[in-house]
Amino acid sequence: MPGGSSVSTGSGSAAAGLRAHAALAALRVPEAVALHPDGTRAACVLPSSGAGPLAHVLDLARGDAVPVPEVPGRWHALTRWLPDGRLLLASGDGDLLDHVEVRAGDGLAPVWRVRVAGEIEDLVADADDTVLVRLADPGSERDGSHLGLRVADAADPFVRTPGGRLRRLALARIGDPAPRTVPTPGLTVWEADWRDGLALAVTSVDETPAGYYRPRLDLLDPATGESRTLMTTSWQLSRPRLAPGGRTAVVVEGLSIVSGRVVHLDLESGAVTWLTAVDDVTDLGWLDEHTLWFTGWSGTGTHGGTMTAEGRVLSRWTAWGTLGGRDGQPSLSPDRTGTLAAAVWETAGQPPEIALATLTEGDWRQVTALNGDLARLAVRQEEVTWTGPGGLAVQGLLLTSGEARGPRPLVVVAHGGPTWLWSSAFAPAESNQLALPLAHAGAAVLLPNPRGSSGRGQDYARGVVGHVGEEDLGDVLAGTDHLVAAGIADPGRMAVLGLSYGGYLSAWAVTRTRRFRAAVVMSGVADWLSFATASNLAGGYDPLYHRGADVTTPEGREFLAARSPVCHAAAVTTPTLILHGAEDRTTPAGQADQLYRAWSAAGVRTQLVVYPREGHELTEPGHRHDAAGRVLAWLTENGVL
Repeated sequence: MPGGSSVSTGSGSAAAGLRAHAALAALRVPEAVALHPDGTRAACVLPSSGAGPLAHVLDLARGDAVPVPEVPGRWHALTRWLPDGRLLLASGDGDLLDHVEVRAGDGLAPVWRVRVAGEIEDLVADADDTVLVRLADPGSERDGSHLGLRVADAADPFVRTPGGRLRRLALARIGDPAPRTVPTPGLTVWEADWRDGLALAVTSVDETPAGYYRPRLDLLDPATGESRTLMTTSWQLSRPRLAPGGRTAVVVEGLSIVSGRVVHLDLESGAVTWLTAVDDVTDLGWLDEHTLWFTGWSGTGTHGGTMTAEGRVLSRWTAWGTLGGRDGQPSLSPDRTGTLAAAVWETAGQPPEIALATLTEGDWRQVTALNGDLARLAVRQEEVTWTGPGGLAVQGLLLTSGEARGPRPLVVVAHGGPTWLWSSAFAPAESNQLALPLAHAGAAVLLPNPRGSSGRGQDYARGVVGHVGEEDLGDVLAGTDHLVAAGIADPGRMAVLGLSYGGYLSAWAVTRTRRFRAAVVMSGVADWLSFATASNLAGGYDPLYHRGADVTTPEGREFLAARSPVCHAAAVTTPTLILHGAEDRTTPAGQADQLYRAWSAAGVRTQLVVYPREGHELTEPGHRHDAAGRVLAWLTENGVL
């Protein structure tokens, strides 16, 4: 392994965990699943052994996935279908995903290809052979906090000026030699929809991901450049959708836009109505001008169904498992009739595959077998409930493997966000996909969803606003108490780890309690003061979650310092492993340096590992394997495993 690790794959529980982690590297998870308008085929993107992922088309009657005819050196990241059944692709032949392609016929022969000036982030097709392209300028911050990296830019030196590197819209008419820019002066565009000559866009003045926390919803006329702001909000907006006929629209409003409530907008009167019958929606669309489909999170599972434009629920299903999609959130691709939907579906016992369901029933059945040989890695998974501070019921997932012989070592894995969640999945992906390997290593693995998490409605998600590290940490610690009292966890062999906000909560936990024998902080926040000026979320994320605490005032600095682990290093005795990507711009690598220096100065046993070329999450296989080995070794050396 790069850099070396003290874990050997030859023996011991840690070795079993490392073997499981290595096996998970073979997972082939479909991305960008798109159901053909007639419901007979589905397109997706799959990993390849070449330069990058490649588009495939699945015949749903035969069940085989055939790669789109390959052009040497070309790779794909998005698949869509045009209304007439031709395949629409985003492709690249270098560092940028910067070409729009159309393929047609049984052989999916190339019909048209055009380059855009930036990296494609989305394609939205309309019936008139015009595609709305959402693209990011080279050197801009990647969409949201996606990997915490910049879009590739070969400029040397790199020069940045306010408003100079935006997310833009362009119209590409199939057959034309070049796209046409949609004027959005001074704005960056985070999401957009396109119908009947109009665009509906989530925008912000701030071009960094911090701007996503201060959004507005604009209606744009690409022909004239005219725009109209329909709404602004102190929360976040996602999935703007124009209704057929152009008289109404919907958008999802939530916290950090993991999931939220549906907002209905009358484009003629300007009336804005919150449709509160469903919550935790992550994706939606129009079946006709009066009817919507939706999907999203529900507890540790997913839900979906149909509703009227006025918010009356027509059908609603729930399922225990995870629907994959854009940004790791539940997402569906319906057929033209609104009968069938396609998605990526996984359960605790079945790895992710392309699946079909009736839109109103959610009766998911997997139709591919890309990962069938990995089902042997499945572990026991159950939803557990306990009582948090103030008597609030808190839920999470418990993963175990093999027969219990008394209390087990316990590893608590805190999720990011904080407005994210753990949902029932074959191999929960966050924190370097360590949950399943840790169970194979003999640990009981608790994946808690404390207040601040999604899946329980907006009030639950907003319960952490202004209180980071307070009730949410209390909920997590109450979960460990519950498992100890139930005889599942050994109180002398417990560890805590997490990534991003989960990394912060792990570092914060060991300043508050000595119950853990080891901690692992991955891409975590160590100092809210420096975060407030260095992160690419600074000025958006932190004022929201810290209820406006201002780093430029003494009161604001005092508030932020009081919640920063580095300011409480003297209370720490727990050995702590720190893992971080060198290029992370969401929680910059300086956060890891600060934590390492503070812990070291306090005499805490610690180690800092920085991975070159990596952002907020590790992506290179060698780095992922190395990090897994180091975590398992750390927990073994410190008496947890």
